[in-house]
Amino acid sequence: MIIRTAKILFLICILSISNFGQIKSVSGGAKLGLGEIRGNSPSVSALGMGLYLDFVPWFSDELSFRTGFQYAQKLEYFLPENRMQRYYPFIKSFSFEGVLKVELNKLFFLEQGVGIIYLNDRTFSDVNEWEPGAVFHVLSGIDFSDEESDGIRLGLGLEYGITFTKTNASYYLIYLQIQKMLF
Repeated sequence: MIIRTAKILFLICILSISNFGQIKSVSGGAKLGLGEIRGNSPSVSALGMGLYLDFVPWFSDELSFRTGFQYAQKLEYFLPENRMQRYYPFIKSFSFEGVLKVELNKLFFLEQGVGIIYLNDRTFSDVNEWEPGAVFHVLSGIDFSDEESDGIRLGLGLEYGITFTKTNASYYLIYLQIQKMLF
């Protein structure tokens, strides 16, 4: 039994050593924007923000896989007012996307992505539904990095997310994005 366990552990160690080179680079980013959210309700204006990690696989420079978190809440929540007994609708979602980056020249780039989301609809105080769906985005930006150093990338984009079950929640945001190479 001990020899069998030792063999299994040895195989796991050998196999895991060969898998370190599967990701070429990792970058992280944040986005902030304005748009609309809706569930089984009329759409309301919202302020949205998100964080994400971008993983570039070893086989491509243009394609990356992005995992992220998005949060959007009714815009009036962020404005000063009387807040007694008020409910401000919001949504939050987790996403996984395939992102294609197209370098137009050394300074400008385009980015488009499509993926899946898992969205929490909180557009009413008595609604708390988790729903699967799809997300799409397009972005145009400026790349301030070069080959010798890791710089930042700034962009302006549009993101749209929609779910297919229960409350059919959806959102869209026009956002500013900043991205930095981590390693």
